[in-house]
Amino acid sequence: MAAKKSAESWQLVLENREEVIAALERGECEGILPAASGIFDDFASFCTEIGLLEILAELPDARERRSIPACFFGNILIHKALFRIPTLTQAARVLFHSPDTLRRLGFNWRQIQEGFYTNGERKPFNEEALADFFAAIRRQRLWKYQQQALAELLERCPELVGWGTLSMDCLTVTVPAGHFKREGGQYKACVLSGYSEGRIYPLLCLFGGEHEADLALGKRMMKAAAKLLAPQPGQPKRELLLDRGFIDGAWIGELKEQGFEVVIGVKSSMNIYEDLLGLTRLPETKWQRVDPPKYRDRECPKRYVTGFKELESWEACPVPLSGVVIRDEFSDRTNYQVVVSTDERLSATQLERCHRARWSIEEAFMALTRYWNIDELGSCRHPVYLAQVYFTLLAYALLGVFAERKAAEPLLPPVALFPGRELVVYHGPHYAILLPSEVFEIVFAHSDVWLENQEKVLEALRHCEGRPPP
Repeated sequence: MAAKKSAESWQLVLENREEVIAALERGECEGILPAASGIFDDFASFCTEIGLLEILAELPDARERRSIPACFFGNILIHKALFRIPTLTQAARVLFHSPDTLRRLGFNWRQIQEGFYTNGERKPFNEEALADFFAAIRRQRLWKYQQQALAELLERCPELVGWGTLSMDCLTVTVPAGHFKREGGQYKACVLSGYSEGRIYPLLCLFGGEHEADLALGKRMMKAAAKLLAPQPGQPKRELLLDRGFIDGAWIGELKEQGFEVVIGVKSSMNIYEDLLGLTRLPETKWQRVDPPKYRDRECPKRYVTGFKELESWEACPVPLSGVVIRDEFSDRTNYQVVVSTDERLSATQLERCHRARWSIEEAFMALTRYWNIDELGSCRHPVYLAQVYFTLLAYALLGVFAERKAAEPLLPPVALFPGRELVVYHGPHYAILLPSEVFEIVFAHSDVWLENQEKVLEALRHCEGRPPP
């Protein structure tokens, strides 16, 4: 992969305890900084295991001078989301000042300060470089990259599609106006997710215009998704959970032919809705009680369901359907919902459970908005904002896979990094993580050479700390 091939030309600062200790014994040192460890140490290792940098290395790159590998830009946005850092400026302040975090992200302090190549012009890796990189990635290029990245991620993280159930939703993303007369704007984001064990795994995010119809975006989404996610011959079909914004009978029939069994609620104005309600009035109709929805701030109803097979009254849909009528009885009213599916194997209770899955899906998107801040990322150029939204969704999906493998609930991102007990010591192309006592033992044991090199060492340490010379 590109990341591996280009690694030979990077100015890598590699961990080498023996080399660094030998340099300390000679009174040589180019920097000492406190290390920091957090609860995402294991997550960073997980990203390394699945080869995430290799996938991120394929990001579209419009730069003429590529002194910083593309994979680091994407990796920073992923960890920016995980640490709930609201702006790119704050991302630089938090992530770029923790040597241990940088090490786990795949690079280190010296690359941030001095650049990545030993030859040629060196440029620092800062928030301006981050913004400029993503500003050059237009929506269509980002969309093509997502499909390419998903193809690789599905091989390394099969948990992303779990049971084989998919869900598609649209949400609105608002880019606020900013300084220098920068205009804001709104985009509609169509998100396709995997669903398993009550968790969602965002897979693809297609951005459209503010007023673009959900259905138009959904059709474009599934045209691309069919190439990646359609079951092979002999494999079971995938369930696809849709909301009523994607109603199109002919298209639903096409999806079934491609291997996607659609589950969708129908509108009360449709004939099939009235037809199913009419069928429930037949004397042989049997209702089955199921668990009701649980509301925190209002009355929970008694819920009953009844189902029907081989429905053909939706003329625009070329395939027969199964359907469920959901009856919610409150103290002062009764509400009805009708849900249909191209999967005629599903019973009424199974269809209701599929429909119920949308609660957890909607809650996940509420969490992404409220806690992952996908609609509050600050003013920036529009391509930069949309890239942050995509990488936030990717971070959410990867954290879910990580939690699944660790058999744990998804970890809540910390709001800050906390220093650990170790020190990161740099010398030449090497670094080592040592305890403070280990460093002082070496200094005391070789105090004569340290005194000889005092001015040179102090100058290097001040530079490492970001302090001006005296």
